[in-house]
Amino acid sequence: MTHRLACMVLPVVFILFLAGCQSGTREKQIPDKIRVVASDTLLSGMSEALLPLDRFEVSVILPPGQCPGHYDMKLSDIALVQNADLVVSFLGMPFMQRAEMDENRLFSVDSKGRNWMVPDAYIVGLEALSAKFSELFPESAALIMERKEQATREVAEKNAELSERIKSGGAGQKAVIASSMIKEPLEWMGFRVTGEYERTEAISAKEIAHLVLTGKAEKVVLVADNLQSDPDAGKGIAEALGVAHITLANFPMENGYAATLDDNVNTVLAAVATR
Repeated sequence: MTHRLACMVLPVVFILFLAGCQSGTREKQIPDKIRVVASDTLLSGMSEALLPLDRFEVSVILPPGQCPGHYDMKLSDIALVQNADLVVSFLGMPFMQRAEMDENRLFSVDSKGRNWMVPDAYIVGLEALSAKFSELFPESAALIMERKEQATREVAEKNAELSERIKSGGAGQKAVIASSMIKEPLEWMGFRVTGEYERTEAISAKEIAHLVLTGKAEKVVLVADNLQSDPDAGKGIAEALGVAHITLANFPMENGYAATLDDNVNTVLAAVATR
């Protein structure tokens, strides 16, 4: 090899050597993210709030506007579940049972009968999830607990803000009829739920007649449906009573938990204002 050729080749080899070292270092510094798959937007939003997203990747199965009882898992959903490092799901989600889940990678969440679209219940949920995540990922535990404290403060502040708006909006203790799925959020807003019902296919004509009589006797101000289960189930009852019919979300929509709370409260206050 001539002296001139060696002078040209050696720098190139050195540069390639450095690039290889830097590439290997980069791969060690940025490991693959831990894949977490949540059954729904409540749990996916909470997981994103709690887990440091530089180390974790969170996906969700159930679209926010769909009913858990009627959703059919797609092949892509099943692939997400099977490739997940951790699956987080509420107990009793029927569509999640259609995927063959490894029990060792499953965190089943018990809501204890509470609706987590109520801020106080959501905060209890943050406590439960942060404790489990800290146990599963001890190397991130300190950051998870720090993020839990921040998320809790944000939800508590939103709760106080909306409670004041609801109070000033005149919703207190007014009677309503509602889907059983959103009874708790309406009670959090200060309403008296004097009658409740299930999905359209589960309501008999006798039950509808009874709800109409109850609505008249209690002077209900509105009938509220659950977007995810059946947005029109109570429409006929509202028409018979001559009151507003509204639809509220029982899971966070695309804009997130706090914004969905805002939307629900705005919907209710707009309906109350017309009475």
